[in-house]
Amino acid sequence: MVEGEIIPRLMLAHRPDDTEIEAIQALRPDLGPETTEVFARLAASRDPNALAVFVGELLSAGITREQVLLELLVPTARRLGEFWSEDTASFAEVTVGLGRLQHLVRALGGAPAQHDRSGEGSPSVIFAPAPQEQHTFGLFIVEDAFRSAGWRTWIETSQSRDDLIDTVRIHWFDAFGVSASRDMPAETIAEQIRDVRAASRNPDLFVLFGGRLSQECPGLARAVGADADAMDGEHAVMLASQALLPGDIALSPLR
Repeated sequence: MVEGEIIPRLMLAHRPDDTEIEAIQALRPDLGPETTEVFARLAASRDPNALAVFVGELLSAGITREQVLLELLVPTARRLGEFWSEDTASFAEVTVGLGRLQHLVRALGGAPAQHDRSGEGSPSVIFAPAPQEQHTFGLFIVEDAFRSAGWRTWIETSQSRDDLIDTVRIHWFDAFGVSASRDMPAETIAEQIRDVRAASRNPDLFVLFGGRLSQECPGLARAVGADADAMDGEHAVMLASQALLPGDIALSPLR
């Protein structure tokens, strides 16, 4: 419905100016650095509808939802952070841009997979950034992968240890995903995982570790006490499904 009705209506009602249209049409269907640059600048612009138009053009050109999420939105979020570091965009502009990307993740969210387990009987997962981690957009991409696969999901981004501990103490979760992109001591992440395991209602909580730091430091997942090291959302769904769900009802990974 998003692809066939909502985005086309937005495209008709809120066309960007001619320069932006030419840039969008010239870039599709390539999802390389040039496209990321244009998309990031649109995200931080004053036009809240430009991103929907851009995505509509990409979908019309044959780019898949998964490609938009993983090959465009993720690097765009990273580029927005670089804008702030380079002092080419204000903190407010970067924040607005990231918020728009998160709305796009929700708008592009797929329907549950073949085995609909979105009710109370479906597996559940909670995500949280590592302590003092500022980059949380990747969590929304991974959460979308699990939600699209039929899991019940929860993202705790308050940066409050007490909020996270209270949540896992009150609610049952089958899995916990933690993400770290900035350099930090392994013990900092390990302490968070120990605290979550100790407070969890589920004594067999399955812990996933991901983010840039996990990719750059092979073996770190085991060092911090996680059960698995996930490269991306699709990989995380596969690992959690294999570990927690019977083979005959295992949920499909991100389609």
